[in-house]
Amino acid sequence: MTTVICPYCFDRAAARQLPYRCLMKAAGVHGDKPCEAERDDIWAEFMGPSVPPALRLRGPVFAAPRGLAGLCGGGSRADCPGCGVPTPVRVCRRCHSDLPSDYCDQDSRIIALVGAKASGKSTFVSVLVNELRNRVGRAYGASLAGMGSDTQRRDRELAEDLYDRLRLPDATRPAAMGFNDPLMYRLSLPRRGLLGDGSRHTALVFFDAAGEDLKSAEAMDRYTSYLGAADGIILLVDPLQLGSVRDRLPPGDGPPLPAVETPPQQIAADLAAQLRAHGRGGSRGRVSTPIAVAVTKSDALRPLLGPHSPLLRNASHAGGAWDEEDRLTVHEEMRSLMDGWDSGALYRQLERDFAKLSLFGLSALGAPPPAHAPADAPKSGPQPLRVEDPLLWLLRERGLLPVHRTGKHAREGSGA
Repeated sequence: MTTVICPYCFDRAAARQLPYRCLMKAAGVHGDKPCEAERDDIWAEFMGPSVPPALRLRGPVFAAPRGLAGLCGGGSRADCPGCGVPTPVRVCRRCHSDLPSDYCDQDSRIIALVGAKASGKSTFVSVLVNELRNRVGRAYGASLAGMGSDTQRRDRELAEDLYDRLRLPDATRPAAMGFNDPLMYRLSLPRRGLLGDGSRHTALVFFDAAGEDLKSAEAMDRYTSYLGAADGIILLVDPLQLGSVRDRLPPGDGPPLPAVETPPQQIAADLAAQLRAHGRGGSRGRVSTPIAVAVTKSDALRPLLGPHSPLLRNASHAGGAWDEEDRLTVHEEMRSLMDGWDSGALYRQLERDFAKLSLFGLSALGAPPPAHAPADAPKSGPQPLRVEDPLLWLLRERGLLPVHRTGKHAREGSGA
């Protein structure tokens, strides 16, 4: 029996229990007359006050039919009892959000993307998707496709802004202004085994929390269900918001430094508290959800790095396998840098609160925005460094990627 996690409210339900939504089209078997729209107050209330009254009228929702198709997992289509027209649109039973037609048919991985305001979450996702479709996808023999019209539209708009117009994405709106839809993708990876070659399909769900919603544990409570359902967390840390880093960087003519927002140590502590409250704490109080702590804008740290730093180059992904030795080298490099920034306070906090963590350093753009246009991407366009590493590590933790280990790092360890 297939279990589906709603990517909007994160309710869990068997696929066969999910209701359907009528398409309100003609050509049915009952007089060739389409159904009329009905008020869907459950969906409108969940989406928030930004939904205008006219959009509350949507196709009628009806229960999944009983029978062999339903018992086998919900069926890919069902006939509307009102007009007789088959519909593939399944609906979450709790929030009435429409689910992409292929979302309910495969395994899913929910990735929580967390970071303070101006840490670059939207830019990170846009560049990550582009890398998964091109350089990284080629290395792993993978493909990535948007699921559902909303993700496909937003994906196209983000790519056009960033890669064609060289404009950085707008900031994520706070929860008080309405619900932020997740981005959903179908990741296909090669599967090799005794039965021959094939493909393994996974639904990737990225949910972006606005920085304003992370200023306190009370505000973050809006995302408790989302965090509790996550298979992995990517915590983005902007080093330019750390006073110790700002003091060490040489003065220059680059873009102005960002305003100092919620300290990453506080965000990490609030994350751990929310996850423990949702049953993700272990016997020793450490959270079981893997967390990838990614220091962004590593291009700005070049004056602080040695000439052979692993942060100055992308991982090779040779042979379509995850390089565990390379991951540990980056982890130790970032741990050494953090020791110099805040005497290791952030890392000690993370190590106490999370049972499985790894440190990463990345740059989504490869260079800072122009000093005269801080909302623009560099003129050369994004030239990312290691932007894929946090996600690939989380996928590796779930057994979705082959692992290449050599030498002293061949043994799997705890913590890092």
